[in-house]
Amino acid sequence: MQFLFSSKKFNDSLDKAVFTTIHVVKERSPIVWISHELDGDWQFMGNEPIDDFTKVAMVVGLGEIIKLDKSVLKVADLPMGYCAIRKSKSDKWNVNKIDYSEEEMKAFGFYCSKCGLYHKEIPMAYGADAPYQYSLIPESEISKRATLTPDQCIIDNTLYYLRGQIEIRVEDNPDKFCWNVWVEVSEIDYERMSDLWKDENRILEKPYPAKIATSLKPYPETLDLSVNVITQKVGFIPKIELNESSHPLFLEQENGITMDRVTSFAKTILYQH
Repeated sequence: MQFLFSSKKFNDSLDKAVFTTIHVVKERSPIVWISHELDGDWQFMGNEPIDDFTKVAMVVGLGEIIKLDKSVLKVADLPMGYCAIRKSKSDKWNVNKIDYSEEEMKAFGFYCSKCGLYHKEIPMAYGADAPYQYSLIPESEISKRATLTPDQCIIDNTLYYLRGQIEIRVEDNPDKFCWNVWVEVSEIDYERMSDLWKDENRILEKPYPAKIATSLKPYPETLDLSVNVITQKVGFIPKIELNESSHPLFLEQENGITMDRVTSFAKTILYQH
């Protein structure tokens, strides 16, 4: 079935279950508020005040909503975490970010960039696919200037990088929060670690000095922060420990964080709120 009211279309199937009210479906109340929630759910509401949503709630197919009011197609590209509002059916839609509370944010999950599946929890780790310096190379030059694997990178045969993990203790949570970051090491240390990559005795190595090569959005600039790379058992990513400084990242690794802080990471990185 095709609707010719707008050139826009929903990415979701017309059979997707969406939330609305009896006022919209049975009483033909005009839709004046649409939300595309962070978990992918859609809500289509009229202008009636609602004291208890459970008493008026309905779940219908997206296609049925479009049949009721084809003007919703004008905001079919509404990003997750945004809402569209108008006073009447003849007015233009105004699009705004939804101002979620911290508790509401904790209830949302995320679509994993690795497996593509939806996970009903706030992420406890974020990572970069390559060192920051890799992103500065023109695409036409990458194959000539850089070698990149999931764990190692060499740029211009002069810059050497490894991927490691910054672990941060989280209050009242058995799981640690992790930043998967890239660090720059010397050529000698890079070759040493590469030689020992599959050696069971590599855990006996002293920490290697390095500098962070990943820019972490929630903090003041993290590039070039001084760290130590601590080799783990074969098959495990190296641990990264920051050297003492007044930088917030060092202080959080030293003292731990709360789940509210983890939620704030999701707002900044995952949901752009």
